Amino acid sequence: MNLPFAQRACFAAGQAKSGTTLLIALLDGHPQLLVLPEETAYFPTALNKYEKFGRRSQVDYLTKEALSRVLFGGPPEWEKTDYAHFPTEQFRERFEAAAFDPNNVEKDLLVLLMESYAEVLGIALDSIVRWVEKTPANRRFIPQILERFPQTKFLITMRDPRAILAAQIALERTRKTREFSVYYCVSHWLQAGQLALRAQRKEISGIVIRYEDLVADSAAPMQGVCDFLEISFDRNVVLTPTKAGKFWAGNSATEREFTRVSGERAGSWQDELSEDEIGWVEWHCRELMPHFGYNLRSSHRSLLHHWARPIRQESPKQYFRSRYYSVRDKLLGPRNK
Repeated sequence: MNLPFAQRACFAAGQAKSGTTLLIALLDGHPQLLVLPEETAYFPTALNKYEKFGRRSQVDYLTKEALSRVLFGGPPEWEKTDYAHFPTEQFRERFEAAAFDPNNVEKDLLVLLMESYAEVLGIALDSIVRWVEKTPANRRFIPQILERFPQTKFLITMRDPRAILAAQIALERTRKTREFSVYYCVSHWLQAGQLALRAQRKEISGIVIRYEDLVADSAAPMQGVCDFLEISFDRNVVLTPTKAGKFWAGNSATEREFTRVSGERAGSWQDELSEDEIGWVEWHCRELMPHFGYNLRSSHRSLLHHWARPIRQESPKQYFRSRYYSVRDKLLGPRNK
């Protein structure tokens, strides 16, 4: 299929700490792909929040507020990726010029961003089979994505929800935001799970990549991703994680030094989580977990007892909010948060 550049979209989606960043880092160096290495939150925020305020507000968000701001010379939020090798000022100038060119007034801003990125890297658009944007919350905006990019392909990451809870507890211990929500750990996983089911049923064009498989032996799942995207598979390229062409040093929740893709942390939740914390996750996710290969540890009878116990790093405010949302979802059905 010979698609115009604007319709060669590919969106990575899933849940925070489920492997989306690792996945696109493994794709970053592929000569047939154009992979933006930082999140834009284009659909969740640039469009959903700022579109009504006009293009200037959207450009300011992408270049000054979104995680993608580091590509324009802005400060990182947490992970300190070195972009000294990347022409940040040139990228900003090229993107802003394209965004406000009268000839581009009807052109999608994300497409202009990707075209500008290709230009500063010296990559010809006709060499690109797919361009890739990664924002985990893309999982909530599938209808909007397909409306703008009907030929989109989706890369959906899944990870054991207990491991995600352990990673989020570790992050909160480091960052101390006081906003850590155990409810979002499970609700976001369920959203990703439902999206993965849609891909498996062929309702959308998507492939599901389990984090555990990706870190255990990257070759097999990356072969599957390359086949799905209809690009060549080269072990020397897709098994080496990079960002904008430079080796990526990882973003471990426990701040461990990253030297290679490893499955060392995949099962560490079993030693890190208490029975109550495991029970909290399984009470919410037990119906879908076995489908994705995650065996349950708690009995159904004990789960309500685990539900009531506070989780480490959970503030009193977040404790009551999470329990309220949890009960509301059980009674009324989950909301798309």
